[in-house]
Amino acid sequence: MPLTRGDAMPSPVHGTVGTTALPEAAGTVLDIAPTDRGVVLLGDEGRILRWDTDSGRCTEVARTTVTVPADAEPWGDRVQTLRLHASRDGAFAAVVIDHGRTGEVLDLSTGRVTVPLENDGYDSETVPFSLAFVEHAGRAVVLHRSEWNLIEATDAATGTQVARMPAAYGDSPSRSEHFHGALHPSPAGTRIASDAWVWHPLGTPVVWNLDQWLTEGEEAWSGDIGWADLPTCAYHWNRPLVWLDEDRLVLGGLGDDEEELLPGARVFDLGRRGPGAAGVPEQPPEIATFGGPRGRFFAADGLLFASSESGLEIWNPTTGTRLGSLAGFHPTHHDRTRGELLELSALGLRRLRTAAARA
Repeated sequence: MPLTRGDAMPSPVHGTVGTTALPEAAGTVLDIAPTDRGVVLLGDEGRILRWDTDSGRCTEVARTTVTVPADAEPWGDRVQTLRLHASRDGAFAAVVIDHGRTGEVLDLSTGRVTVPLENDGYDSETVPFSLAFVEHAGRAVVLHRSEWNLIEATDAATGTQVARMPAAYGDSPSRSEHFHGALHPSPAGTRIASDAWVWHPLGTPVVWNLDQWLTEGEEAWSGDIGWADLPTCAYHWNRPLVWLDEDRLVLGGLGDDEEELLPGARVFDLGRRGPGAAGVPEQPPEIATFGGPRGRFFAADGLLFASSESGLEIWNPTTGTRLGSLAGFHPTHHDRTRGELLELSALGLRRLRTAAARA
């Protein structure tokens, strides 16, 4: 399946999408999570399997008891679904209910539940379950929402608390009224973004210094923790969001109201965030804005990949130029270890190397 450039005279770009059949042992695959040790699969009946896509070997390593309640009702178009996460080293997995309130972290070497997960349920149906694995001080740490407005960091192996947001932030510029949503750590884990919302409601993504928080704990919130609010959008969150690097973040959608939102991308530089007036941090500068990208966002080597309804598009986030497109390929995951975009489909696991796509 050839790529073509998105200019007036399209030229071919090297790269094809390959398809790897899902292992029969997995049964129905509900979700996947790429890791350094292969792809972790969430199968039917709560089975969690480790799959080596090169050798084809697939082994059940754990079972989860997390299930979507039979009486769960959707909130608008947000349906409660099981979601799989995994630590990058493949040692731990988490199964949670997006737009729900429960989940669990499992040690994939023993199958044991190490961290039961539950938030307070306050408007939890409005957002995906806030969860992300990161590495800090040589250990796997799971970030998760314990209350609607509080994120905790827990040692994935022992279940002990590493850090927690304070319930009241005092003089800190950060505020406690954010309903935290999907969590997006930067590639090296120095910063994190939460796709949050606040009343009335306004989608309000927020960013803070993750490494500083995990190192200093709650004390970090008494000073400058790099907190920044990104532009709001009325009645709209769960937006495309991806880090290009440790400083630059791309937010999807142009406009400040869901009913008038246009497809596009806004690039912000968190490294140039200033102190602002009266000690209140100013919004990070918007260094690029361009129309076009829509759907789920991915990033590799400074380029933006957008998985839209029509297929994959590749953009230069500095110039706003569309570099290429690939109809019919709709990646759902990014395997950073192998440099591949992955689509979990009825045909199997469809794979495209990002280096080939850029050639």
